Amino acid sequence: MTRVRITCNNTYKADEQILNETVFEKYGYSSPSSEREIICLALTGNKAALKSYADLLFYKKINCRENYKKAFPLYCQAAGITFEGADIKCTGDGTPLAYYVIGYYLVNYRTESILKRCEAIDVIEDLTREERLSLALDLAVATLSACKSPAAVNLIGRIINEIPSLADRLDEPATAGEYFEQAAEEGYVYACNNLAAKEADMIVRGVGDIETHINNYIHYMTISADRYEPYAANRLGLFYMIGEVRSSSGDTVRFHDYINIPFAKKYFTKATVYPDRNSAWAYFNLIKYFHKDYDSNIDLLNEHMDCIKELNPVVYDEAIEL
Repeated sequence: MTRVRITCNNTYKADEQILNETVFEKYGYSSPSSEREIICLALTGNKAALKSYADLLFYKKINCRENYKKAFPLYCQAAGITFEGADIKCTGDGTPLAYYVIGYYLVNYRTESILKRCEAIDVIEDLTREERLSLALDLAVATLSACKSPAAVNLIGRIINEIPSLADRLDEPATAGEYFEQAAEEGYVYACNNLAAKEADMIVRGVGDIETHINNYIHYMTISADRYEPYAANRLGLFYMIGEVRSSSGDTVRFHDYINIPFAKKYFTKATVYPDRNSAWAYFNLIKYFHKDYDSNIDLLNEHMDCIKELNPVVYDEAIEL
């Protein structure tokens, strides 16, 4: 495949200003009126609006079929990028965060994350795994040339972790772990979770200095949990509740010296602030370990049980047995 230079000439900033002035300043960032206006502006070719329109589809703020497939070409338009077999053509006037998202598609398409069961996208299907990662690396690097994006830093780490030789194409080659650590220190929760998972594996296997691994585990989990990432907040709650650390294989060990009940409740609660499926376990743990809070408040119990049922019916089946 031919290497294509992906550039950003910053003309997208004019489109961002138009989006802010004509949509967000008038209608806010998440109102139905704002979302409709984003679509209207996107259809005029405004690249910032195209990125926002694609986000609405990607994160399923718009209820329709094949959201990920419909979002992908919008991201490409927002980035000023077209695919030509195993290569891409770049106009240079795209919005840089759209570069990152296209790279995210290439890395995760039908392998993991929310794209694991993505609808078929022909231009990605036609690429080999190595071609996808090679293009994704160029896109992530281009993103960072125009803006600070810990997500792009993390993506580079993931690419190098899978194909270490691609690091030779970077101006300042580094290990995958160094990229993960940089993204984590900038607060990118998924990098934090990945690093915490590696520490957990070391802890459960009894490898190296366990106290150091535990401190690292707490460090990365806390960064993520304090940003209301439900999985990390719930796992950190369990660590402080019963001292539990779980490896990626599902094995667990317990360290009772670290139990701190007020911290446990704090992090179980944080796991419910921005809820997803993992938040169901946090509600479950609040009911299980802090049942006295519910003894005289049946309305709160019913509310939390309803949340569990809506978020994760499997957890609900266990919760009704409490």
